[in-house]
Amino acid sequence: MNKNFFIDNRKKFAEKMDDYSTAVFFSGKAPRESADQEYGFSVDRNFFYLTGIDMENMVLLINKIAGKTTEILYIPPVDEHYEKWYGILMRNDEAKELSGIESIQNRYSFMDELAKRLSSADRPDNVYVFSYIADKDEPYDNYRSLAHWIRNQYPAVSIKSSLDIMSELRGSKTEEEINEIKTAIGYTKEALEFVMKNLKPGKFEYQVRADFEYQLGLRGSKPSFKTIGASGEKAVILHYIDLKQKIQDNSMILLDLGALSNNYASDITRTYPANGKFTTRQKDIYSIVLEAQNVAMDKMHVGASEEDVNNAVKKYFADSLKAINLIKDDSEVSKYYYHGIGHPLGLDVHDFRRRDKTIQENNVYTVEPGLYIKEEGIGIRIEDNVWVTKKGLVNLSKEIIKSVNDIENFMK
Repeated sequence: MNKNFFIDNRKKFAEKMDDYSTAVFFSGKAPRESADQEYGFSVDRNFFYLTGIDMENMVLLINKIAGKTTEILYIPPVDEHYEKWYGILMRNDEAKELSGIESIQNRYSFMDELAKRLSSADRPDNVYVFSYIADKDEPYDNYRSLAHWIRNQYPAVSIKSSLDIMSELRGSKTEEEINEIKTAIGYTKEALEFVMKNLKPGKFEYQVRADFEYQLGLRGSKPSFKTIGASGEKAVILHYIDLKQKIQDNSMILLDLGALSNNYASDITRTYPANGKFTTRQKDIYSIVLEAQNVAMDKMHVGASEEDVNNAVKKYFADSLKAINLIKDDSEVSKYYYHGIGHPLGLDVHDFRRRDKTIQENNVYTVEPGLYIKEEGIGIRIEDNVWVTKKGLVNLSKEIIKSVNDIENFMK
């Protein structure tokens, strides 16, 4: 991505900061998995959004004093011994070129430098740190540890959350971001087509996952979240990731999966017949779910509330399920449809959501109705990724086939 994108993002963030404030963003660090292993690193998405750098153990500081903004990027110093064992560290010039930040400092001087800043005559009144949905039992991360330190050492300094600013900025996608999401969707489409051609009864769910993730790897991508591949009765479990079951003839497999492109995610769900042909009952339920997705998309527009869209889907499901004698009363829908219609998508699979849960211009959303009939061993979900514009909805994943005829013809 062009560094001007990240320069603009920092400028927009600084404009929304209170004056006499400092904001801190950590890139993160992979925690230890065992005595000699660490978990795979995944960059803090806010840090990436503001810098374009996908590296561990870095800190971005944005300072706004008397209306003047300064930026400092703290990166680990070059360590030749480390590089012999683990890989090449980023140099100052590379960090400048990627981020557009001119001031690059030693990562290990960050806390001393921050202490000096908070003790100086032109000290900030506020420090912005990022906090989201923090579990009270969760161990302190970098942000919470920093906030705790500031409260104890500098009680006159107010701590503010950067959540609201980042939610507003990241919610409105630029054309460059849309292209990254479309690229991730393209990887997903190609990998799913390989899955469909190789799907058959007798395979294990984990083999289907392996087919999908192998194809992503061939394209230099990786899953945007843990792949869900639920066959038969397991498809009524929304986040089923065990994937140990053998796929039976005349059953279906629900695949909820995605890919990454430059840390931007796709999130797609398709439900396929294991043997390439839907049974009559499967086809009937599938058709209801597919039409429910159309109902949802018709209701989605700038200013619409997520609740209104979901209520329209529930009303459609109620009418349809009564028509096939599965339920008698509208209240019974929740037995077979027990999640929301979708969520924002971007650098996170579940991207930041507005407090009022209204859909805004240039948001990207998933649209994912589903029906889960436990007593029949049927679980069907169909999910696409849409871009909400002033002119209407753009289905970014429309090329991933989903009609009964298209699926059966492709799987022949």
